[in-house]
Amino acid sequence: MARVCVIGGGTAGEGAAFEAGLKGDDVTMVERRHSAEPPWRSWPALISGSPHKEGFLNWRGDLPSVLNEEASAVGTGLIVLSSGSRLRFDSVIVATGNRFEPVAFPGFRKTGVYVLDGAEKYDELGRGCASMDEAVVAGEGYRGLEVADRLSSRGVKVRLMISCWEREPPSPLVLEVIGEVAREKGTEIQRGDVSKAVGNGGVEAVVTSGSVVPCDAVVVAPPRVPNPVRSALKLGHYGGIEVDRGMRTSVPSLWAAGGCAELKESAPGAGVLNTEPRLSGRIAGSNCAGSRHTIGRTRVDEMRVFGFRWSRMGERGASAEASLSQAETVSRRWGSDCACTITHQKFSERVLVVESVQASESSPAGLPPLGAGATLEALAFGLGSSDISLISETARMGLREWRKS
Repeated sequence: MARVCVIGGGTAGEGAAFEAGLKGDDVTMVERRHSAEPPWRSWPALISGSPHKEGFLNWRGDLPSVLNEEASAVGTGLIVLSSGSRLRFDSVIVATGNRFEPVAFPGFRKTGVYVLDGAEKYDELGRGCASMDEAVVAGEGYRGLEVADRLSSRGVKVRLMISCWEREPPSPLVLEVIGEVAREKGTEIQRGDVSKAVGNGGVEAVVTSGSVVPCDAVVVAPPRVPNPVRSALKLGHYGGIEVDRGMRTSVPSLWAAGGCAELKESAPGAGVLNTEPRLSGRIAGSNCAGSRHTIGRTRVDEMRVFGFRWSRMGERGASAEASLSQAETVSRRWGSDCACTITHQKFSERVLVVESVQASESSPAGLPPLGAGATLEALAFGLGSSDISLISETARMGLREWRKS
């Protein structure tokens, strides 16, 4: 029976421990807190007062654990704790997650400024929004949309200023549809960031791009960066522990997963695995125990905001960036509440990305698997649905245009 240590009790660490335990390994977890915190994906629910629900896994209190200790260094089969203790294992999985980029602008310490860098800050915002009338939400795009949606549902008028996206942003057409329905619910979406918060004591307005925007709260959703443990492990372009698609690092018997890990073939905006902690953790735990799983190049993103469901399936990494540089996109709105965008290679029918947005109560869009053989013709005629599909119809439109060119 192999002795495995998982550093980090978050979503990635929990997935890794679960899979390694299934294979019969002796698993120990090192966690710097006294217990695991709620899964990161569930934090926005705290704003609307929804009770916290665990994800697919519950943190295993029966798992042998070293709590309130931080791994200060890791090597082949060796972990050095902050207390100075040394632990030896056959394999180590690093799942130390990520940290939020620091926020500092004039007035960021004023009453009414909420920097969402922990679950407790979301909970605090949920309690404070009962007295808000107008709020400015700024920072990362996907998390900003989720926060704006939650505040809007509680009657707060929101201006969302997006300064960056942690992964590929929605297409302009899809963002247009989301922006229109958000505007109907009292939320304005624009590019930009907060340069200054002003007010006598508490927040009364923010300054952005030379304009003054009145508000009584500023909510910042900072982007995240990898938080690797000190080691001889090779780091990638974004500072994450470099791993292959099987979550193996540059050092034998050391694995990494989640927000602290970064794929070798990463391209700008697509390298760090912070949006896939559970999947990468499970792969690391299973492979650590002898399996040969790999994370796919084609991945699915999904988000539900303002009563709409946005879905995107496509390649990620350097290969995707190279392919998209020689690509064409066909986009179409199918009514006021749905749209679809398909990106394919310019000189072939090969589909690279499929993206759709539609009302949440609509039937599922049915995003197709995009393997090497996915083509416009396959999407146009091969979805197997008797109903008119916005993906099929968009693919037919693109196929007609491609045949004309």
